[in-house]
Amino acid sequence: MKPKPFSIVDNLQNELPNNIEAEQAVLGSILVSNEIFDDVSSYLNPEKFFDPIHNKIFFSIEKLIGRGLLANPITLKNHFENDEGLKELGGPDYLVKITKFSTSSRQSIEYAKIIDDMHVRRELVKISDTAKDQASNKDTENSGEQIIENTEKSLFDLAERGQFRKSFVKFESALKQTVEMAKKA
Repeated sequence: MKPKPFSIVDNLQNELPNNIEAEQAVLGSILVSNEIFDDVSSYLNPEKFFDPIHNKIFFSIEKLIGRGLLANPITLKNHFENDEGLKELGGPDYLVKITKFSTSSRQSIEYAKIIDDMHVRRELVKISDTAKDQASNKDTENSGEQIIENTEKSLFDLAERGQFRKSFVKFESALKQTVEMAKKA
């Protein structure tokens, strides 16, 4: 029987695109095997998580791993003992519960891509809401052209962030390419 996802943002789930189960699977996988962090970190940062608790958990994981420390439910426990949001989910025991969602590195990468896509969709909703609000306000100091320019800039910035992420090449891949080029030379 598959564990039931836990979330403190149930009331918002129908409003904005998200996939809480993917978030739990990625976090649980990292907590079980920190190596997975390297596989998913090119797609994720704390802000990409819909659930604010997942945002905090990923941030703490990122800090620990960045310092060369182990990130697991035990090492994260002190970070979250007094966190009110996590208390609603069962306190530090939630960190243990989400490890039940852990999966393979390959699946974690796919789930990270889903989380990233949901984040992009949420950003698109925000951009369109802003454009709609500005366009609906007849007394605004922005002209229609200014609204279009602002919306285009926001969309361009969002697209650029995605292109920047795609420009990263894993060290392994870069090394293989370099070795192959050296052999051909």
